[in-house]
Amino acid sequence: MNILNLSVSLLILSAVFAKGQESDQSVYDSIWSKVVWYENDENAILQKFSFTGRLQGDYHSFDNDAVGRSESDFDWRRLRMGFKASFLNSLTLHSEADMNLNNPSPLYKNLTDTYFAWSSEGGMKIKIGKQSAPFTLHGSTSSKKLHTLERGKIASNIWFSREYYTGLSFSGSKNNWEYFAGIYSSDLGSEFDEVFDYGCFAVFSLGYNFKENLELDNALVRIDYVKQQEDSANPSKQPDHKNVTALVTKFEKGNLHLWTDLSFSDGYGSQNDLFGLQLMPFYDITDKTQAVFSYTYLKSSGGDAINLTRYEKDLFSGKSTKLSESFLGINHFFYGHKVKWQNAIQYSDMNTAMSGDNYDGWGFTSGLRISW
Repeated sequence: MNILNLSVSLLILSAVFAKGQESDQSVYDSIWSKVVWYENDENAILQKFSFTGRLQGDYHSFDNDAVGRSESDFDWRRLRMGFKASFLNSLTLHSEADMNLNNPSPLYKNLTDTYFAWSSEGGMKIKIGKQSAPFTLHGSTSSKKLHTLERGKIASNIWFSREYYTGLSFSGSKNNWEYFAGIYSSDLGSEFDEVFDYGCFAVFSLGYNFKENLELDNALVRIDYVKQQEDSANPSKQPDHKNVTALVTKFEKGNLHLWTDLSFSDGYGSQNDLFGLQLMPFYDITDKTQAVFSYTYLKSSGGDAINLTRYEKDLFSGKSTKLSESFLGINHFFYGHKVKWQNAIQYSDMNTAMSGDNYDGWGFTSGLRISW
């Protein structure tokens, strides 16, 4: 069975067996065990080799009442496939490629996670290669584990919208502390050929978990800081942020969760400074069903500098000085985050300073998320 057939089989089997019953857990375990092609802890050279990836599809329907336009369609959101190998008891080689199912000519788009990693016995990890640049709440959350259907508007404006960059990073945790530091090339090359052609940026993150002090299951408070080199020749078209600072919190007790993001950016040249606030409470109705609410507010220091997110951009391509979004979703986890069905409605309102055009509309998205 080739890789593409296996990914499609996982989708079909997930739909067939997604009954939400406890007895189905062994069925999912049996299916997902097939992606581990080799595992032997006694082998001193190669301990594990797995097929990895994700398949995500969305149906969406959005309206922009301000201009009287609407759009609905089905879209393959992501297809990524690759492998992960663990060897010499401390090293990992991981590589995945992003595929284009919507217009597969060609199917291959670019590399995503493609790195070597070394892990110490104390929990420190060093990575070199293409990897995520994690800062802000949603910018530091994998698309496999989002509680919303896509990353929010802070991530699309203050975080860098391209997730994977070539870099070197150090991360780990000790007691209640967690830390991360990384330096990345700002290029957007499909592989590694443009790594040294453009500027760079650095990410620093430090968090502490106050769960014992507050008698909570989780009480993480984290500060992220990004310093980006000015580079007028940079083709990445990411925002020209000189500095980004984000305060991220995750408070959890039993079935109740509250995640927040307070982010600021300081722009180079004509790039306006940005302020963003996101409040995201969510509640586990059962061990498989979850209700999510999110409110996001963004404001620029001057002109139009704020973008809408993916499906809204099809109805309004301009930028704004102020934007707010309210989001209400229901998630059903058939096999944790590995197989989930997400549905949500959202309302977005944005105002422009220059053009006088606005976005004011509702949207509905229903998405299936599968990862292995």
